[in-house]
Amino acid sequence: MKVLVAYISKTGTTEEIAKRAGEILSARGVEKNADIEVTPLDTVGSLQGYDRLILGSPINGMKVLPQFKEFIGAHVAGSGKPIDLFVVSYLFERGRKVWKNAIRKDLEKIRTLAGASSVEIFGGRLPGPLPTFARFIFGTPKGLPLDIRDWGKIEAWAEGIADKM
Repeated sequence: MKVLVAYISKTGTTEEIAKRAGEILSARGVEKNADIEVTPLDTVGSLQGYDRLILGSPINGMKVLPQFKEFIGAHVAGSGKPIDLFVVSYLFERGRKVWKNAIRKDLEKIRTLAGASSVEIFGGRLPGPLPTFARFIFGTPKGLPLDIRDWGKIEAWAEGIADKM
């Protein structure tokens, strides 16, 4: 079985999550002779030869990046391959309900377009503190750590995918 873990990453956060998922899938897939490839989405040519796709994008402006949506529409939609999606959003974990709903709405469109069996949302990381006005608008509490990724959740998700392989 050949599995593609492809991602778009602006700050390295989504890349780190993709690489950790790839490590877990590789370790768990040994007995199933799984070949796991982890690579940036913009380096992916054809999806031919892959048996499963795991694709990730950060959330920006309450939506996946346009390149992610374009890739799914052009290459993934209708492929018939098992697909799992993940997105990374700092605001989803601790932001206002209105922003969470906007992200969920966009993800449902992407999930439907891709024909994905699952979509997971992970907390992200910021390079520096949000300004006071941004914290107010987004509803994030003062003093929130800059890195709110839950590695236990990420690893459990990857293990669940490995179980399905």
